[in-house]
Amino acid sequence: MKLPLRLCFLMLLFADSNALLAQNTVIQDRTTVNWEPDTLFFGEINEGHILLDSFRVTNTGDQPYTIRNVKASCDCTVFRFPKEPLPPGQTATIRVEFDSAGKAGDALPGIVVYDNSRPNMRNILYLSGYIIPRKKPKNPLGGN
Repeated sequence: MKLPLRLCFLMLLFADSNALLAQNTVIQDRTTVNWEPDTLFFGEINEGHILLDSFRVTNTGDQPYTIRNVKASCDCTVFRFPKEPLPPGQTATIRVEFDSAGKAGDALPGIVVYDNSRPNMRNILYLSGYIIPRKKPKNPLGGN
């Protein structure tokens, strides 16, 4: 009984050391980036309008920049981003498609870019504007 328990402990210890090794590798491969802009101001748009725009990211560090994933605070936003690492000094474009259908009033959806940047391994970007609601047609029968 003691042998399997020791074996499990050694396997757990080995797995933890591999995780630390992988974490140190990730930390060493981190870089710095500059986003231009970090907030896209789209002003006023009509509900149902689809906004197409982009963010530009420049790798200002000395390691390749890699985007692992991009997520938004709502399902109304679609992204296209480079899958290949961005070499130091290079710039790439993140394409954003925002669908305002079903939205009204102030809009400030957040976008989280999971990457290998310092200090947090993520960047938060925003879309900002006002969505003018559609006017409901009047019911000629007098009801709602």
